[in-house]
Amino acid sequence: MVHSAMEWLALLVAGALYPGLLTAIALGALFGWLARGRARWPVGGGFVSREGVAAMGSAIGAGLALATLPWPLHPASGAAAWPWAWAGFELAFLLPLTPALATGLPAVARAAIREAQLGVLARAVIWLALGPALAAHTDWRVATAPGHLLALAAALLVFPAATGWGPFRNEESVAPGGTAAGLPDAARALDSWARDVRAGALLAAIVVAGLPVAVGLPGLGLLVTGAGFASIGLILRRIEGRVPRLSLPDALRLGLLWALPLAALASVVLSAARWR
Repeated sequence: MVHSAMEWLALLVAGALYPGLLTAIALGALFGWLARGRARWPVGGGFVSREGVAAMGSAIGAGLALATLPWPLHPASGAAAWPWAWAGFELAFLLPLTPALATGLPAVARAAIREAQLGVLARAVIWLALGPALAAHTDWRVATAPGHLLALAAALLVFPAATGWGPFRNEESVAPGGTAAGLPDAARALDSWARDVRAGALLAAIVVAGLPVAVGLPGLGLLVTGAGFASIGLILRRIEGRVPRLSLPDALRLGLLWALPLAALASVVLSAARWR
């Protein structure tokens, strides 16, 4: 019974603190600061509206998804349970679109549909790449390293599309304000904060799954995770505003013609190396 109670306590710590919800919130603030120069925080309420509930549910989903991944020093000895991480992130990204789809406003609904189409495809590519990488998470031999690096490259290539960042933002000429059009300032601030939380959490998931964080001492793994997250965030900041916004067909072609083949190749390389 004591052992069972300790296991439940470890799961609670993992889900609520590290690497769960509190970590996701901190990563969201760090992502905003790195990629944009400022962190976003919810101000002025807005929590009781349907948009606010969806935003809070999004943050919780992202936090729980993080807790299923094999972070260094995971309090519950987290396994590479990527199907659960995929489910948590899909909930985190799709739940906030439901209020926009229910508004009845064609421009807002169109923006939500565009975001859903692009995001689902991009995240499918991410998990196609990261699934085999997580299955071989502790296997970083010469034979498997190319597969890991290909998986990381494929995931990072579609990360902006998965999160609606930079050139993959809403087309303002079609739907000014995107899915947050017409919302009060408090609800817009909450929506923007939730976007940073799920973007930061997804970037951290890619780093944890794609870099050798489980090789060597756990403390070194945390350093690798932090360095990878910070480096990618700063690169995003450098290219922000320098790449024109892409139309939906162009954005989809980027995922299908470039990232998807890379993800498939990574799966083949990792599978072949592990069966040798």
